[in-house]
Amino acid sequence: MERTGIYRMIQLVLSNRQGTLERGVTFSWTSDGDKRMVGLVFDLLLDQYFMHNKTSLLTEVQEIARLIGCRPEEIIRAFACLSGIQLESNHILERLMTIEEATISESGDIGVTIRFGGWLTHQLHQICLRDPLISC
Repeated sequence: MERTGIYRMIQLVLSNRQGTLERGVTFSWTSDGDKRMVGLVFDLLLDQYFMHNKTSLLTEVQEIARLIGCRPEEIIRAFACLSGIQLESNHILERLMTIEEATISESGDIGVTIRFGGWLTHQLHQICLRDPLISC
């Protein structure tokens, strides 16, 4: 599949509450979220993936909120929504991403570690293989 096709597939998952992708992969959102905010947070997570080439990312909620121009609780809701997106293929169920850990520092900063699921990691790796500007 071409890079633009992979991006379209990921966009379909983020812009619809449920549906079916190529090769019979179905998806559904298990929690509600603001699609715009979910998309913005996901874009930032993709940037971090392509910069660091890691499937497990430590994020700083206040920093993301500052970059997007929203409140930290909206970022937390977007993380919850993203971790609630389920993918199913051949009776195998997985999450788009999972929240591994959430911490609050003594100064009140919120850190959230997320891990991309296998399907998403595979799609992102395919993009890396097709784009000479991205190092993976």
